[in-house]
Amino acid sequence: MKLTVSHPSHIRKGVTIKTIMWSKIVILLILSLFSVVVFGLEALALVLVSVSAAVLTEAGIQKLTNQKLTIQDGDAVLIGLIIALLLPPDIKLWIPVVGAFFAVALVKHAFGGLGSTLFNPAIAAWVFMRMSWGALTVSKSTSHIGEYTDLLMEFGAGRLAEVSSVVLIIGGLYLIYKKYIDWRIPLLYLLSTIIMAVILGEELSYVITGMLFLGVFILAPDPTTSPITKNGRIIYGLLCGIMTVIYGYLTYNYVEAVLYTVFFANAVAPIIEKNTYPKPVNEVPA
Repeated sequence: MKLTVSHPSHIRKGVTIKTIMWSKIVILLILSLFSVVVFGLEALALVLVSVSAAVLTEAGIQKLTNQKLTIQDGDAVLIGLIIALLLPPDIKLWIPVVGAFFAVALVKHAFGGLGSTLFNPAIAAWVFMRMSWGALTVSKSTSHIGEYTDLLMEFGAGRLAEVSSVVLIIGGLYLIYKKYIDWRIPLLYLLSTIIMAVILGEELSYVITGMLFLGVFILAPDPTTSPITKNGRIIYGLLCGIMTVIYGYLTYNYVEAVLYTVFFANAVAPIIEKNTYPKPVNEVPA
């Protein structure tokens, strides 16, 4: 019997990476349209510039290294789209260009390409941009779900990802239904966040925003940067929820708490995975 060992993400028969990527892209494009309604043409320009920079960087690298062009798999488009959604609409457009180059060239391809990255490229790029140009990446508004209508359209959002929680919830449930992401990470992430926030007496309207749902359904369950074991995914989800609330409680910034938390969780995912592998039945203790 032939066995094939490959990098994650590992997919089921009949489901392709391209299918998963473009399903996520469609969800985030709908979210992007909502952001245009809220922020205007600035949001559209940000999305177009960020996605174009990511795609051109990938094409340039693959052309220079005589690799097959893989733009059609959607990964570069998804990276650029997420980078745009993590930023405020009035950001200088050269910043997402640098961020997209950093994500695709240094985080993705320098570590072996799709399936070989330690960190989610878009989140790593956001951390890089935040540390390099902190004042330019800060949003002027704090998302606050004060009314039920804010779940559909949040006009007080500071970043593109925060404009509609409903789009991310429906899209996330679709991804779980199609088994494009594992349900354990989103469920444990969301539940542990709510429970921790209640324990600490935090106002949930500032905790449960569009950015949290982006983290719950899109960023944290990324199959490349999260554990592949079932128990590991449970631990990973719990860690994300607990760390998000602790960071947000200490800094009063639950939006950035999501991003820094997933970045940290990516770093420890290999350790979680290593310690949750099932042991062979007949293994003899050392």
